[in-house]
Amino acid sequence: MKNFSWSWSRLKNYRACPKRHYHVDIRKDFAEIQSDALLWGNQFHELVAKRTADGTELPAEIRRHDKWPGTLRDMVERGFDVSVELELAMDRDFQPAGWREWDRTWFRAKVDALAIDGDRRYAVAFDWKTGKAIKPEFEQLQLTAQMLFVHHPDVQQVHTAYYWSQHFTETTATYGKQDMLKLWAKLMPEVKRMEEAHRTTTYPPRPSGLCIDWCPVTSCQFHGKGSKGNR
Repeated sequence: MKNFSWSWSRLKNYRACPKRHYHVDIRKDFAEIQSDALLWGNQFHELVAKRTADGTELPAEIRRHDKWPGTLRDMVERGFDVSVELELAMDRDFQPAGWREWDRTWFRAKVDALAIDGDRRYAVAFDWKTGKAIKPEFEQLQLTAQMLFVHHPDVQQVHTAYYWSQHFTETTATYGKQDMLKLWAKLMPEVKRMEEAHRTTTYPPRPSGLCIDWCPVTSCQFHGKGSKGNR
């Protein structure tokens, strides 16, 4: 059996439907539906990453989103260590691990943009969101903070933010190391259930309205149906 590992997206998918999570995230015999919105989101991330990393100007049609990428470029000039599209991982002992250390890594997280001050005492992490709705998920921001505390032990405080591109606004939250205990008290029972599902390969379907149009697992008995089995 492969080593159990998880991420925020896997936890979300497991919550929504264990069977879908199994096929999309673990077995990978079905892929996410590549909607126009998803493709645009990927392109937006690429363009903003280039702007942040090396100063490449944003295309005219999205230049109005330059507030935070431009700010991050300014932070480079002020001595901040700025990185983009980071893939970070840790093991069960909350020690840094490699993204592809398949036998050791326990949790993985991606950070769209990160800035750490010159004294390495605090960090700022951004997540670019391109969807229509503003739905802040603070657990994800907390997990980002946890990963930064692991990889940068001198950092004492992490300022996190979602940037909602369709609304030109942000949702922010600041975390210290002391805030992590409450996070894990809440999440660990759920993560243990995921691990037991992994051990026993037990992933029952959880039918909902998502089955109608948004699930790629066509082999599921509920595919194309609502939570009560009809459209």
